[in-house]
Amino acid sequence: MTRDELLAARTTAWTDEERAVMADVVAALRPSPRHLADGLDWLDDIGARDGVRPASVLAQPTLRAALAARGSAPDRLKRWKEALRRLRYPRLATRERDFAAAVRALDLGRGVAIVPAAGLEGGTVSVTIRAASAAELATVLDRLESRRRTGDLTRLFELLA
Repeated sequence: MTRDELLAARTTAWTDEERAVMADVVAALRPSPRHLADGLDWLDDIGARDGVRPASVLAQPTLRAALAARGSAPDRLKRWKEALRRLRYPRLATRERDFAAAVRALDLGRGVAIVPAAGLEGGTVSVTIRAASAAELATVLDRLESRRRTGDLTRLFELLA
């Protein structure tokens, strides 16, 4: 199904104004049919959950800002979909922000990146350590071990549960 066919089929219950707003979004971001279907699914989900029309969701400042941002259409589409995902999954978005804040609070430095699995699924994290020397690696490992001993790393796994 083409993007235009998908849009026509999925927006039959929308008002003309809502279809026009969504057509502007599609024209600006040029999503693939798959990305468009994701967006329409999330719009439907938000509308059903919150009892609002698509126009209300599409008027959200975060979505409008992502649409109006500078950059290529694929970059703006990514930002727009992420903003829509945060609206669709507000508790997940809050947990992701909390996780990022907990990682920053560990103050492990630039040499360590701690990233949860996508969507905080599976309760796992990936830890990447970058070091330019044995001494730098030792410092990073000591800092990480210190956070483990004090129990500070436990907070990350509590946020994944």
